[in-house]
Amino acid sequence: MLGYSGGPDSKALLYALLEGGVVPHLAHVDHGWREESREEAVLLEEEAKSLGCPFFSTRLEMTEKKEDGARKARLSFFSSLMGNYEALLLAHQADDLAETVLKRILEGAHLANLSGMQPASSQYGMMIWRPLLNVRRSEILHFLEERGLTPIIDPSNSDPTYLRSRMRREIFPFLNECFGKETTENLVLMSQRIHEYKEYLDRQIGRVSIQRGPWGVWALLNGLEKIEQRHFLQKIAREESLLLSREILETLIKWVNSGEKSKVLVVKTKKIFVDEGRVWFFSLHTKD
Repeated sequence: MLGYSGGPDSKALLYALLEGGVVPHLAHVDHGWREESREEAVLLEEEAKSLGCPFFSTRLEMTEKKEDGARKARLSFFSSLMGNYEALLLAHQADDLAETVLKRILEGAHLANLSGMQPASSQYGMMIWRPLLNVRRSEILHFLEERGLTPIIDPSNSDPTYLRSRMRREIFPFLNECFGKETTENLVLMSQRIHEYKEYLDRQIGRVSIQRGPWGVWALLNGLEKIEQRHFLQKIAREESLLLSREILETLIKWVNSGEKSKVLVVKTKKIFVDEGRVWFFSLHTKD
């Protein structure tokens, strides 16, 4: 199944698949942000019918134009359709990936989290394939022009209200001018290398014995390097539905490596207990 907006990227992927003899099922999400989007959905359905592609769509009527909320809503809809499909195809390309990496760098993401989207990943219980991640936007536009294909252009992609638009129209051109060369390919390469680094850390912390019980989880972190401890604590925190601030994370690592005894932090619904290199994540139970 292909997530299809009718924009340049998804249209190029659709017709590349058709040229390769693959007739995908299409899934379209209309966020309801623009009046004309309702008519565009009708046009996309007509296009799908003419190509012999089964078509599914929904209109969300989202009142707030927030990128993160829109992404989650799209993935939720795609996930609801995935019972009969091996994977969801998305048309993110190299420029999208570079924008994601730069955004995470400047937001101060942890090193292992700097890599962006991967060619194959799993979200919302479904496999996601992104076959265009090494293809530049300019190549996609050339592909469409050669075939006389006209994509739908969403004006919000040029709206400076959105960070993605400012990165595309202002920040990347500025960086390229300052460095005297294209920065996109280096950021794409960085994403690949960081992903390799993350896989390495996953293997390293995989040797840590995790004890689980009805009261929570605990593990002994002595013997791990600080960078491995940091990665391990973040992993366990995610599994426990916690987001550890940088301050809390570094405090826990300091306690572990200094052999502190009976140190406690409370984070939302969890009590984190550190004692001589051991770290416990306890659930807090409240009485009615």
